[in-house]
Amino acid sequence: MIDLLIEQSYNKTESGDLIMMTDKRREYILKELQKNKSVSVVDLVEQIGASESTIRRDLLELDQQGLLKRVHGGAVILDKRNVLVENSLSERQLQHEQEKQEIAYRACQYIEKNDIVYIDSGSTTLKLLDYLQEKNATYITNGLLHAHILAIHGFKVICIGGEIRGITGGCVGSQALKEVSRYHFTKGFFGTNGADSEYGFTTPDSEEAAMKETAFYRCEKRYILCDHSKFNKISPVHFANIEDATIITDYCEHSELKNLTLIEEVSK
Repeated sequence: MIDLLIEQSYNKTESGDLIMMTDKRREYILKELQKNKSVSVVDLVEQIGASESTIRRDLLELDQQGLLKRVHGGAVILDKRNVLVENSLSERQLQHEQEKQEIAYRACQYIEKNDIVYIDSGSTTLKLLDYLQEKNATYITNGLLHAHILAIHGFKVICIGGEIRGITGGCVGSQALKEVSRYHFTKGFFGTNGADSEYGFTTPDSEEAAMKETAFYRCEKRYILCDHSKFNKISPVHFANIEDATIITDYCEHSELKNLTLIEEVSK
């Protein structure tokens, strides 16, 4: 029986050495993480008997799968609140679609004649365009798809240029920051990957965060559009404080957030 278990978990090299199979190594790593909350490359090399480069490849693959967080010298268990993976714009458009439509419809009610409106790139702000009515306003956005849709529907739109992030279709980088810094907006509508009472509004990418932050604090009135799935989630990069925006959402059950800012719940 023991020989069978060894045979199922290990491969034998030409020299006769036993090497733990890839799936078994990674299963072992995840079990150790569950027990200890962290693992080190040095310890795993000793425990598993694999090379340091093999263990590092395992940690890289598990990190890319969203199963752990690599750190210097090893890995740590993921906080369930952490949002480290960013889906593409097309994928995010299909998530919580009904909620996003309701949020976008409510947000449009705030846009008035002569407003200078900043619209952040993202899937929830993209839904905003389905309900826009006010043509006597100026719309400024770093979202290429947003700008295109606004233009073909006859709205006055200015597109902020710069380096294009393929995953969001948004323009970022030094040129985009320089351009957006020239404007003063009466209102701004932003998406977020996470909204947490301690860590604020967060997003996975540092350049995206810099763009959001710069535009956000150049708006007189700021609105974060996010569905309930974003609450108590944390992405790596902070771009604004909770108390600095009105949140428009489908519903929110987190009293600690409600104590910090105005939250409009469109489903209630």
